[in-house]
Amino acid sequence: MESRGMLRRRTWIVTGIVMLAMAMVGCGKKARPIPKDVTVPRAVKEFKIAKADHRIQLSWEAPTKDLKGRKLKNLAGYKVLRKIIKPGSNDCIDCPSGFDVVAVLDLDHPVNFREKGDVVVWEDGDVKKKGIYVYRVVSFNKDGYDGAISGYVSVKVD
Repeated sequence: MESRGMLRRRTWIVTGIVMLAMAMVGCGKKARPIPKDVTVPRAVKEFKIAKADHRIQLSWEAPTKDLKGRKLKNLAGYKVLRKIIKPGSNDCIDCPSGFDVVAVLDLDHPVNFREKGDVVVWEDGDVKKKGIYVYRVVSFNKDGYDGAISGYVSVKVD
């Protein structure tokens, strides 16, 4: 017959294993679920970067289709994400962490960006630190759901 201490120890071990298993099962995606009838935009296309003086200019082509390949009807805007990799840092350009939202561009209220047909142009005027400036863009719909995120573009600032 097991002693009370041995039984208690076994209970803690089993509880720990169950909790660890539950933690490992999570998908890791930290966004609200998207209902089946909601359409979300594909990623922006032709994402480009240019540097001039103390500004960085980003441009991209607006998505025209949703993730299911249908014509996109409810595009509302874009979120511009940025991270700065400081000299000597171990961070990498294509590492997905470390990004902050630096601008939210609302298509109904075009402030601080311009549109040239299907091309959107935005300038980052907050370029002061030395390092590699890395950007991504995610479009969102009128229901507030994010679409697919763009690839990375980067430029070195000395």
